[in-house]
Amino acid sequence: MKMSTMMKYFCVALIATMWYGTALAQSPDRQMGLGVTVGSGSGAAHLVYAINPGFHIGTQLGINLASSKNTSGESYSSNQIYFAPYAKLILAGMKDMKPYFFGAFGINSGGGNTTTGLSVGAGGEYFASRNVGLYGQFSIINVGFDPSYTNIGIVFPQVGIEWFFNP
Repeated sequence: MKMSTMMKYFCVALIATMWYGTALAQSPDRQMGLGVTVGSGSGAAHLVYAINPGFHIGTQLGINLASSKNTSGESYSSNQIYFAPYAKLILAGMKDMKPYFFGAFGINSGGGNTTTGLSVGAGGEYFASRNVGLYGQFSIINVGFDPSYTNIGIVFPQVGIEWFFNP
């Protein structure tokens, strides 16, 4: 068997083992939730669904309406809308603190321009209860499709809170 094939099997087995451990997690299971994320100069609300304790899907929505005057008294306004569907893979960790990986596809529209991109990152979420989670995360890879760009590194830190409703 080739080394690359063995590595693929090893990676799949490792991820399955870590994911299996979330069955006993305190994280939500089959619950809807609302949250707020702030950081990196932006903030957004989000709607999330916990498919199971180890896998959550959702979408962020941010709206920024700004208006100001420059030194000569001219008015300037800027309106932006941010929409980003995402998925979060929560790994086994301690009972209350869970590391995770996430992926998001973002669309940002404002000032006559629309940008799209993909972000992949990591974070950790502390579940104070099955219904409340506090988290911090950062992007590792950001790829822009329009306009084209690539950022690799620990960038765009964010923190947030999620409230899950009982089924």
